[in-house]
Amino acid sequence: MMRVFGGYSRQVGASAISMVCTLLVIVSILSLTLKIGPHYIDFRTIQSVVNQLPPAEVNTMPRSAVFAALEKRFPLNNLYDFKVRDIIQYERGPESTTITVAYEKRENLFMNFDVVVKFDKRYEYR
Repeated sequence: MMRVFGGYSRQVGASAISMVCTLLVIVSILSLTLKIGPHYIDFRTIQSVVNQLPPAEVNTMPRSAVFAALEKRFPLNNLYDFKVRDIIQYERGPESTTITVAYEKRENLFMNFDVVVKFDKRYEYR
């Protein structure tokens, strides 16, 4: 916004209150990103570990062999907070095998405000 005083134009900027509100919004978004971002990174890592299973062999591998392969790969990818048997469901059908990764994480934002992030991905092998 431009104001004209005696023939000269002077530019007027944002007030202190609007700057504090803008700063508050930016800090809130940054805080949310820093608290929730690692959970999405862990989920992407879990997806890559499951994708590394040999698709041609998963349908013929016994359940224990699939879980053993995943349990070996989780620590190699820094997934120490997860237990394979808690987050992965294994179902064998007559023609296909399904592996489902499903879990949720709760993160405290501040005081008594929590955010729950839920992950669910299904892989089907024929």
